Amino acid sequence: MQALKPITIGTLLLSTLAGCSYLTGDDGYFRDRQGDYLVAPTAPPMDIPPELDSYTLDALYVVPEALSEDRAFFLRAPAPRELDTNIREGVVVQRFGDRRWIVIGAEPGQVWPRMRDYWSTAQIRLAAEDPSQWQMETIWLGEEGERNKYQVRIEPGIHSGNSEVYVRQVSESYVEDPDAEINWPEDSASLELEHAMLDDISLYLADRTDLYRASSVSLLAGSIQAESKANVQPTGSGDVLQIRVDFDRAWSQVSQSLDNANIETIDSDRDAGVYTVRYAGDIDEDQPGFFGRLFGRGNDEELVPVEFAVTINDEGDRVVVTAESSDNAATNELHDALIRAIHRNLI
Repeated sequence: MQALKPITIGTLLLSTLAGCSYLTGDDGYFRDRQGDYLVAPTAPPMDIPPELDSYTLDALYVVPEALSEDRAFFLRAPAPRELDTNIREGVVVQRFGDRRWIVIGAEPGQVWPRMRDYWSTAQIRLAAEDPSQWQMETIWLGEEGERNKYQVRIEPGIHSGNSEVYVRQVSESYVEDPDAEINWPEDSASLELEHAMLDDISLYLADRTDLYRASSVSLLAGSIQAESKANVQPTGSGDVLQIRVDFDRAWSQVSQSLDNANIETIDSDRDAGVYTVRYAGDIDEDQPGFFGRLFGRGNDEELVPVEFAVTINDEGDRVVVTAESSDNAATNELHDALIRAIHRNLI
């Protein structure tokens, strides 16, 4: 009889718990809480006294906009994007003409809190910051009459996983009312001061080894989708490359990409925005598979280069890079491989 006691006690315990509505009912301790957020009250923003530092306070999450009723529906899930492995290691100052910017191998959401740390370390106060636009603006620095103000802007890089940091500077003589909102010019008033600030920021970020391990990420800035500036887009006639930079920079970067990919350039016409190249495909992409090797296909075949016109079209906020083979001699696979090679070798 003693062996039956645990079963009897367990049965009684389960029966007791099943009747305990005070534990699992609507007012119970173990009640279903999945709908609580629908009736949760909205707390007012935290009011920070003006003499205290509020740099590190921001909203925890971005509330997304309501989806439009005419949004597209997919009958099947779209294919995932190709993994971009072109993440730059370290911190590099890029130069193009008089322009300079920092390229760093980290997401904007990782760079944002480090930029906050920079201002705190440099003992420079911020007049405004907008994590949704990845922009920070300093107070007026220097002596009255000769003061300067700086804006730092963080943008996604050419490849996903990279970021670009830009600096703009204005002097007090540029504005009529220093207390009014600044209408920032396209170029800094002093390139020397801009470059000095950019160099100082780059040295600070280069010393922050934890930046690449994502030990701290801004929840607000990190929750905003950071699409890379260069993306391959499929079309009915094959892949095209979209780059969200101006034409001058795109022309230079495509030229560097062709050189990095060892793609032969026959001719170039900047006014028409066209490079004429010869391309036979990447070695890695044209290696035959298992069945190709089994039946003796591919290894002994010599790849025949095809002539392409690579065109860069300026569309305002971006450029579109397309490729067209002479006499339509290229296969769709070779055409798309050329576009991907250009994208992969952008810097």
